[in-house]
Amino acid sequence: MPLTGRILVLASSCALLLSGLSPAGLPADVSADRQPSRVILGFDVDPATSRAVTWRTAVAIAGPVAEIAPDGPSPALDRSAASVRATSTMVDLEGGGTGYHHTARFSRLRPGGRYAYRVGDGKTWSEWFVFTTAGVAAAPFRFLYLGDAQAGLDSTWPRAVRAAYAHAPDARFIVAAGDTVAEGYDDNLWRQWAAGIGFIAASVPSLPIPGNHDEHRPPTARDSGKVLQPSELWHAHFAVPRNGPAALGELGRPFYYVDYQGVRVIAIDSNPYANKDYVENERARVKAEATAWLRAVLSSNPNRWTIVVQHHPIYPVAKGRDYVDMRAALLPLYDEFHVDLVLQGHDHAYARSVPLRAGRPAAAPDRGTVYMIANSGAKMYEIDSPWAGLMTKVFTDVQSYQVIAVDARTLKLESYSADGRPIDTLELKKP
Repeated sequence: MPLTGRILVLASSCALLLSGLSPAGLPADVSADRQPSRVILGFDVDPATSRAVTWRTAVAIAGPVAEIAPDGPSPALDRSAASVRATSTMVDLEGGGTGYHHTARFSRLRPGGRYAYRVGDGKTWSEWFVFTTAGVAAAPFRFLYLGDAQAGLDSTWPRAVRAAYAHAPDARFIVAAGDTVAEGYDDNLWRQWAAGIGFIAASVPSLPIPGNHDEHRPPTARDSGKVLQPSELWHAHFAVPRNGPAALGELGRPFYYVDYQGVRVIAIDSNPYANKDYVENERARVKAEATAWLRAVLSSNPNRWTIVVQHHPIYPVAKGRDYVDMRAALLPLYDEFHVDLVLQGHDHAYARSVPLRAGRPAAAPDRGTVYMIANSGAKMYEIDSPWAGLMTKVFTDVQSYQVIAVDARTLKLESYSADGRPIDTLELKKP
């Protein structure tokens, strides 16, 4: 086409857009308002046979739906796709406006299968994303760990998560240590986080826990200085297994576990144990139910490896911090049932202990628990640690990510700075 012809076509398109119509003759904002965004893959019940996904639209949609098909070479994925109805949640946003979040749950999947899926309303769709289900038996795999994001979400944090994914594109899930954003009620921060992680969140399932900042309430709320559970936006963005303490109802949702190819990963909301702002008249009940649940989950664990994820550290390294009550409640369980690794955040530094038992180096390394603190975001704290003698590595001012590989005999943890440099490595072995 001659150059003048191209200019005429572009001018016609611009005229339509300025008039409020798209080139197809539809209002220009209809497709954009209904376009799925913030697509985040999660787990449902059994990672070998199920998945869950959440997404966001700018307007309410009458029939939110997902389509899923076995992945294959043909681009005609929709021909073999099955439709799955989704549920919707409306979230009133601080400062005005409304967010519309949708959740679809995929079930009866094939273990070890590769699937493609998309989300939308039947006319307006996301692109197709791909994931692989877990196997039913213990088998080697890798996953990623990201400490607190929270700061630099639209500047320096994205480089850490992208470096992590580039390092381990075969990672089966991403464990996040809480404090996803600085203010759990602030939708703009959630927008920044979602933009920073991008398609990775739609391709690699998230295993998140809430931090204290994720539970912050709007300053306009009654008793805004108190926290009780993650914000509505935290719940709306993340789909997690629903196997927490049943007696706690909604308060039990941030407690859950996943069994993945020989590893039990247990997620704990540490706020009722360690956050002084937690609503006082609920604290004792939540701690009691959560601790009883944790004991049951640990005692019934059929897997070779056990990993716990919590936001507040058992042995903190940041200046002026210590959580005596939490340590008294949880440490005896970690020792009794030999938790192998506890992944933590909150201190905005890096620290990794030697294998410990009852607060001391374990006589046999394979009978101790390693406690690690990491930080993937831009916020850094000064280190002043009464537990320095228990740590083999302690430093600050480093954004990092962790690649954790597990097989029947070895758990290998490798830590890297955001620019890809190795900063720590650990191998735990079981006979």
